[in-house]
Amino acid sequence: MIRNGKAIDHSNHGGVWGSLIAWLVAFASLVGAIYAMGWWTFDNVWLPGLIAMTLATLAMALPKAVLGRSDTVDTVAIHTQHPVEVGSSHAAGRLHH
Repeated sequence: MIRNGKAIDHSNHGGVWGSLIAWLVAFASLVGAIYAMGWWTFDNVWLPGLIAMTLATLAMALPKAVLGRSDTVDTVAIHTQHPVEVGSSHAAGRLHH
């Protein structure tokens, strides 16, 4: 995630309660989806199916929307060649010549 222009990792540095709340909401949504599937019969298909699909989608999408991706940094930092990589490619080239 990026906060205030700085890339931060989301490995629970000071965010235990937020992560716990997001986990509880996602887990409750997943359990609700599984419970709704228990009401699914040939006579009663649409309502339990739609409830289960909605809750399962919520269980997967909500934590991603709230917590974000753990590897999100700016694209410049991802797509630049690091000095270690530059040095190793030149050293490998000298060994082959």
